[in-house]
Amino acid sequence: MPLARISVNVDGEVKQNAQKILGEIGMDLTTAIDLLLRTIVREERIPFSLQTERAFRDDVYKEYIRTELYKSRLEADDPKTKWLSHDEVVSGLKAQREERGIV
Repeated sequence: MPLARISVNVDGEVKQNAQKILGEIGMDLTTAIDLLLRTIVREERIPFSLQTERAFRDDVYKEYIRTELYKSRLEADDPKTKWLSHDEVVSGLKAQREERGIV
């Protein structure tokens, strides 16, 4: 099939920054756009997530929580983990407050 021309208006700074990054990868803008369109055709979807900034932050937060829970589970399963009683935790917190002059 013959080549088709596409004309797209984008912010000049966005184009310039994209070209710089693509150049570091060893790719030009035309190749990147062609790759994007081929991926859309092959996968029958846009190959990245489209979401609001809030949804993105929520996803990042959820991933952070999952990671921390996983690390906690590993620590809990480790027989070398030292467990503190409630009284030990409270005493430690009181000592930290006293060191800072908070009574």
